[in-house]
Amino acid sequence: MCAIRKACFAVWICLGLASQAGATDELSHTFAGCAGRMSAEMEHAWLMGDDPVQAEAERLSFLSLLEATMQPADGHAVLAHRIESKLAQASLLTIGTFHDDNTRARHARLRSVWHVTQCRDILLGG
Repeated sequence: MCAIRKACFAVWICLGLASQAGATDELSHTFAGCAGRMSAEMEHAWLMGDDPVQAEAERLSFLSLLEATMQPADGHAVLAHRIESKLAQASLLTIGTFHDDNTRARHARLRSVWHVTQCRDILLGG
């Protein structure tokens, strides 16, 4: 329940800050990307035997935010962005975990952490 309250508060803040036309489109694009990335984080945690609870809660928060801001006509574009973001994050996580080139693996890990941090900053108010 606490995650839902945080999500509602975040929507309220974001919508209050949205003063230009198309701002909700930008918000839904951001929330879709983060929902996709958190889906990849959750699945990676499952595969690696880690606890997926935090990623799962964050994913649900972003889905709530997305639902609150998305225009019905944008459904296909939003879903496409969510899937693209999930695949991009999953790729970074796979490279970061399994790649033989330590430099490339390290770069992928840093990039994946950067993306997730950007999303978490939205939920926590940065």
